[in-house]
Amino acid sequence: MKKIFNIVIIGFLFSINIFSADLNNTIIDANKAVYRNILKNISDKNQTYDISLQKTLLEKLLNIKIDIKQKDIKKPKNLNEYKLLFINYLNNAKEIANLEQKIDEIDKKLKTIKSEISNLDTNSSNLLTYNLQYAFYLKKEKFYKAKKDILKDNQKIIKKYLADSLKEFYYDNLAINNEIKAINLKLNNLLNIIEKLKITKEQAELLNNKATLNLATKKLDIKLKEYEELTKNLLANMFLKFSQLLKSKSSDAFAIEKKIDKIAKNILSNSEINNYLSPLLLKLETKYLGQIKTITGSSKEEIKSVLLKSWQFINKPIFTINNSSISIIKLVLSLFIFILGFLIGAFYKRKISKISINSTSFTPSTKTLIANLGYYTIIIIAFFISLNTLGIKLSSLAIVAGALSVGIGFGLQNIVSNLVSGIILMFEKSIKIGDYIEIDDTIRGYVTDIRLRSTTIKTNDNIDIVIPNQSFIQNNVINWTMNDKIRRFSIPFGVAYGTNVHKVIKVIEDAILQSEYKKDIINSKEYQTQVVLTKMNDSSVDFELLVWVKGEMLNKPRRTKSKFLIIIYDTLYKNGIEIPFPQQDIHIKSIKAPLNINLKEDNEQ
Repeated sequence: MKKIFNIVIIGFLFSINIFSADLNNTIIDANKAVYRNILKNISDKNQTYDISLQKTLLEKLLNIKIDIKQKDIKKPKNLNEYKLLFINYLNNAKEIANLEQKIDEIDKKLKTIKSEISNLDTNSSNLLTYNLQYAFYLKKEKFYKAKKDILKDNQKIIKKYLADSLKEFYYDNLAINNEIKAINLKLNNLLNIIEKLKITKEQAELLNNKATLNLATKKLDIKLKEYEELTKNLLANMFLKFSQLLKSKSSDAFAIEKKIDKIAKNILSNSEINNYLSPLLLKLETKYLGQIKTITGSSKEEIKSVLLKSWQFINKPIFTINNSSISIIKLVLSLFIFILGFLIGAFYKRKISKISINSTSFTPSTKTLIANLGYYTIIIIAFFISLNTLGIKLSSLAIVAGALSVGIGFGLQNIVSNLVSGIILMFEKSIKIGDYIEIDDTIRGYVTDIRLRSTTIKTNDNIDIVIPNQSFIQNNVINWTMNDKIRRFSIPFGVAYGTNVHKVIKVIEDAILQSEYKKDIINSKEYQTQVVLTKMNDSSVDFELLVWVKGEMLNKPRRTKSKFLIIIYDTLYKNGIEIPFPQQDIHIKSIKAPLNINLKEDNEQ
């Protein structure tokens, strides 16, 4: 009977090599007896690479574990067992994640083998090898899946035991806190050792020192395992603290939950936390605090978490200036302070303007001086506060000032000159708001504003002219209203020879003083209106009207001169006084020698 079975197996193997180039379910689903007989039949063949690989695969198939027994999980009887049960829960979570990763890797291998088999000829010597390898991976995958399912069932049992046992124990809060502090201290020391070992390992890699590299690698692996175990212990103690808060129905449990999640990220993946740790904590919160309180508390913690992350983001340095880290919050805050300085300065200017309108003690120039100085002082203070907010020390600006001094010496010379000139004009008050000034024959007008860099003049043609301040310092400027608003106008005119000069003086003076403009004319001992004879010219006797003017006429010199000239002209005309114009008389002396002029001949020519 045994011989017949062997013949069937050999014939079956022969049929695989000849007729089929696809997965053979007979081999894949076979039991250990089949694999044992295949191994026996190929043992007598020559030891090639394929035969050696087939023997290895058959031996693994014979030794592979398929059945797995579920461990008995007991309900914790004391706080230590409760703590160990939680650690077991964490270990199972890591193991499940590891099994899922292995299953994914095997799935990829199975797909690859299946693809390779489909590309083989039916008589290929590799066909049996690939089928055996497929069978090995498939059985291994079944084992991993069975183990994963058992661990998942265990997790459900552990979760139930943890939830039911939480209220049965007494939690020594002081002892738990001391244990947490001790573990954190050990973790910090261990992290320092791990970092040193990493440096040693990198140095050995650079030097290609294999002995040192192997030793450092082994030590590093040991320390990393110690770090993982210590972190699990820390998580277990944090879980005890979490349980104690839930037992007392305290909302502080939500904050501890966030700390547990943060610590767990050092040893658990996101999937392990999301699939096992977070659901466990949520179940306990729901059971002991209630659904509504859990949702509300979780929402608050989420909001806190979002706010904390946002705060960390905006405080994260984006660049550095002179070893000072600049973050988004610093930039925004400094910009806000600077803009606030501008707004306060503008408000200050408006306030000063309102006060000056209702106050007789404020002149326009005083208002401008106080407003501008206060405005720029506020902006400068805001600027320095902004720099301080950024973390830039004022002493460090000396380097920048030194660099700027070179630029000031070249490109910024005129700007700085205008700024200094503006400050001088504000304090010196040689030019004030409301003054009527004359720069040259073409530029004259009222001063409407004095700023740091420039001064604005409004001409009688209602044109605003912006003039750099240094022009008022370096050039001659006529200020018609610097100390008072009185000016003497000189209007020249002439009369013909033969005119009574005394009469001319009297009629003109009377006409001026009795004109419609007499309210704008000053006539006193100090400021007398008079007509003086200035010159006896070739064609006329020249006079000059000297008249002192105040008010609006003062600021319109050409129109004022025109008004007085019209009065002079009308007065002279009314009194029959001749106004001369240039004349030349030609006198022809007698000619002694006769002139022989033949007019007839000239006409003929």
